[in-house]
Amino acid sequence: MSSNSTIKWGKKELFKAITAFLFNTFIIMAFILVALFIKHGSVGGTISFIVSNFRLSLFTVFAVVVTSVGMFLYFYHQNKKLISKTRNITMLYSVVLLGLIASYSIGKINPYFRPVSLCAILVLVLTDKRTAVFMNTVYASLMLLTDIICSSFGGQGNYVLVSLIMTLTCGTVSVFLVDGEGSRAKVLAMGFLISIPAILFAICVEFTFEFRNLIAPLLFALGSGLLSVSIMTVILPVYELLFSALTNFRLTELTDHKSKLIKELSVSAPGTFSHTIIVAMLAEACGNAIGENPLLVRACAYYHDIGKLKNPDMFTENQSGKNPHDELSPELSTDIIRSHAKDGAELIRKRRLPEVFADAAEQHHGTLPIRYFYMKASKFTDGKLGIENFSYYGPKPQNKVNAIIMICDACEAKVRTVGNRTHENVDKAVKEIIEERMELDQFNECDITFKELDIIRNTITNTLSGVYHERVRYPKLKIGGRRG
Repeated sequence: MSSNSTIKWGKKELFKAITAFLFNTFIIMAFILVALFIKHGSVGGTISFIVSNFRLSLFTVFAVVVTSVGMFLYFYHQNKKLISKTRNITMLYSVVLLGLIASYSIGKINPYFRPVSLCAILVLVLTDKRTAVFMNTVYASLMLLTDIICSSFGGQGNYVLVSLIMTLTCGTVSVFLVDGEGSRAKVLAMGFLISIPAILFAICVEFTFEFRNLIAPLLFALGSGLLSVSIMTVILPVYELLFSALTNFRLTELTDHKSKLIKELSVSAPGTFSHTIIVAMLAEACGNAIGENPLLVRACAYYHDIGKLKNPDMFTENQSGKNPHDELSPELSTDIIRSHAKDGAELIRKRRLPEVFADAAEQHHGTLPIRYFYMKASKFTDGKLGIENFSYYGPKPQNKVNAIIMICDACEAKVRTVGNRTHENVDKAVKEIIEERMELDQFNECDITFKELDIIRNTITNTLSGVYHERVRYPKLKIGGRRG
């Protein structure tokens, strides 16, 4: 999660965020009003209830507003980046609204059958654990308000309290049981585990020595967890589409070797594909080491060189013998090489893949010079050449993810050229790569620290030393007349 200090807000951004919070607050109030209308069956009956219970109605309005104010203050101070886009604000409120509608409707069947974990696990896979726990508390509070004003359980007040505690407990437990990774089927299976708190509540509240009277509450409580993850699994693709949400499930699918662009890369540019696999492995390890989402870093690494699909034979790793650049001018070669960053970003956007992938493709070389062709051009001229004419277009890495990919990309290529790949030699090569990029100010537009760069250096060194370690030379033996 990015530090709030790196997010700059002006009056315009603040106004947009507040407007989004106000709009969604009215939507929540409208839901409660609709729930009242359904309960009383007519506009007249609803108005009569509001007038005769004016204090309760006023308190409900006040409580919803205060809850929204609390939400805004929390995110403004703890995760301003998330609410810097109004679509994320709408996404969070829509999850709460979905949970309210599902719990209110299904609660009429049985209070233990409510999908009380739905909000928590849906926010978890869309954002992170901290946000999921907080939004589960918001959801529980609003569900309590709805239960009180709509008398959801027909006067059985004890169920209102049970529902509140179940929502808080089951939702929080599910955040730490469902990791938001792996297959959707795996998460579906987690429904059994997150039903355990609901089952325990049902036993405590409905306890009787007549076991047959416990069967129905226990089955409904078991269904609560299964229903929560089932609804989440069905609705998640809609959120991924409508709000451009990049979930861990989506990241896993996009890095499958059967996904279209990755498959094209493996067929048309096998050398680049092999390079990409190692860079992705390095980047994932580095992301994990400094606290970035390893799946996100890995996925971005998979697409960082996708622009080479336009001219795969122009890149050394895909060549077998003749080098086309031998017949081209250094200037033309430079244009072809550096264009792969822009070409990759354009291809990713054309295929409607996540924008973070396009950013990685565009930024992974920053504004670095292409020294080989600069030196080659220098031999053909007596005057001074502008290094910027032989440099990548940029921009420089704007975040830690793209800084990691920049380093890993260069390190993998350089270490392959190291003759004696001892730990010391690999470390020296990695250190040179990082220091060169620091000298060229490639990290001055992202918030990566010296400590994190040191962690990245050690991680890459240890990983590459393992990948390229010296193999044991086996003696040749004669077995059955054959030399093996």
